[in-house]
Amino acid sequence: MSNQTKILDDILYQGLRPWLEKNSLDDKFAPKLRSLKDTSTDYPFRYEINFLRPFDNKTKYYSKLILNTVKADVERLYNLISEDDTENLIRYWLDDTLNKRLKTRLKDIGKLIKEKDFQLVYIDPKKASIELDQAHKANTYIIQLLKLAYMQLYLEIQDAFSTWIDDKLVIEDFYTQLLHEPIPQKSLLTEIQIIEVEATEKPVKKQEPKPKDIPFNSFTYKQLNTAQEKISDLCSSLKFNNLISQDTTVPNFKRVFSNAEIKNPVVWTGTISELFYFIKLIHTDLQLVENLKQKQWEVTCQCFVDADGKPFERAKFRSQKKPKLTAQKIEKSVSNLK
Repeated sequence: MSNQTKILDDILYQGLRPWLEKNSLDDKFAPKLRSLKDTSTDYPFRYEINFLRPFDNKTKYYSKLILNTVKADVERLYNLISEDDTENLIRYWLDDTLNKRLKTRLKDIGKLIKEKDFQLVYIDPKKASIELDQAHKANTYIIQLLKLAYMQLYLEIQDAFSTWIDDKLVIEDFYTQLLHEPIPQKSLLTEIQIIEVEATEKPVKKQEPKPKDIPFNSFTYKQLNTAQEKISDLCSSLKFNNLISQDTTVPNFKRVFSNAEIKNPVVWTGTISELFYFIKLIHTDLQLVENLKQKQWEVTCQCFVDADGKPFERAKFRSQKKPKLTAQKIEKSVSNLK
């Protein structure tokens, strides 16, 4: 598997460059557009592009091609980088992908915009002239969208492996450090805000049981007295896969599996669905810990907090499912307890 971004690069450097004579006729893109299928993925994207609507066959085709490609490339690069199990390899892939490839593309696209005058103002419906050269307008649209695609690709990979990256970029940094453009007043690339919607039927909210109401303090690993080193291995594996905080100490982590009272919950940095699947594996599927008699989610809320240090809500575990993208990594981590 390669970390190249072939289609996006082809639009920037090679045969898909929109200003080439062979790509100048709008009519040739109508059949190409009809044959272009939508890309579907289960990847949990953190950013979205909010760009202008395409206005002819050419811009519609390139828009769909670029947005499809970003989805596929993010998932492919994530899988490529995360499948390695050594720190050196992960750092190599991140450096090569983010610093050597994507930053170079963004610098080149910044130069191209200046050289060919593909400024955003030419497609701004409030500022652009109606008599503007339509071919130039279409090319500007495509290159401006391509710019946002490279930015999103960079941010998605950066956020997915944030614990491995020291110098993180925010959206404004792309304009000031790589593109050398003014920061736009309205961002065309935004972080997706997760809004929790309460159910329509709103029953009287029951208070979560207090620790004293729970008959178990934490989980009890069945090999606790004979193989405690397996808990240490599990801790290291979860850290490696960015599922628990890198600051987690082994003694504190062992308390979670020792039926000990939890005073300092472990910070779970993965998603709630990943925590759900982790607990389901160790408690229900593989039965590596003692049976908590339907109290495993209450105990989970005692033992773990989210990345912001906030407690999990027991009721939310009911609607969780096996995470498709990271299930194998969780299973591999849990195998340390067998």
